[in-house]
Amino acid sequence: MNHDSIALRLAAVQARIQAACDEAGRDRATVRLLAATKTRSTDQIIEGVQAGLRLLGENRAQELRDKFQPVKDGIPKNTPMPEWHFIGALQRNKVKYIVGRAVLVHAVDSRKLGEELSRRAGALVPDAAPPAGPPVGVLVEVNTGGEQAKAGVAPDDSLDLAEQLATLPGLALRGLMTIPPPTPSPAEAARYFDLLAELAERGRDRGLPLHELSMGMSRDLEVAIACGATIVRVGTAIFGARG
Repeated sequence: MNHDSIALRLAAVQARIQAACDEAGRDRATVRLLAATKTRSTDQIIEGVQAGLRLLGENRAQELRDKFQPVKDGIPKNTPMPEWHFIGALQRNKVKYIVGRAVLVHAVDSRKLGEELSRRAGALVPDAAPPAGPPVGVLVEVNTGGEQAKAGVAPDDSLDLAEQLATLPGLALRGLMTIPPPTPSPAEAARYFDLLAELAERGRDRGLPLHELSMGMSRDLEVAIACGATIVRVGTAIFGARG
């Protein structure tokens, strides 16, 4: 991988996002690019941050634990520090690696996982009740395609779970997330993105702060932006194919 490849790839992705926002009549500032860092080296991540990445997303709890400090230490002082999100499936026994490092957890699909995140948030400040300090942001993962093998709560249950998470101390409900089923063309993912946007709107009508929509990846980010995505998750288009 040559020195300029990440910067060039990132510029191309940013141009795609800008064009999609223009097409949808949206302000570019309403869409954030998250770089998916699964299996990527610390050096690659730091190179991406120096090229302008501000949002990093890790799929594996132990990788976040192991990369967090080396990335922080390796970023030059004049470069803004990135924000880490956790975007993968999260087991409750791995929550300890996430809280205190990730500011937003994208894939919360059960009350029990929310309760463990809440408990860990409180453990950071054991004398506080409810927990003080920065809350852990959470998104409800919605299985918009109804796939049996995929994580996520059913659409009909998503707002009830959101209401439950909103009551847990130390958590801050931010919105919804989905990974649609594979589709023959990116355009066919729109139905799943539209469903997530509709659920968020219904939730806001119920007083829930569902302002973030994490949806869309390298293949279909334009479609997701047209449907209202506020965070698009991109890995390969920035870092290249995994070795």
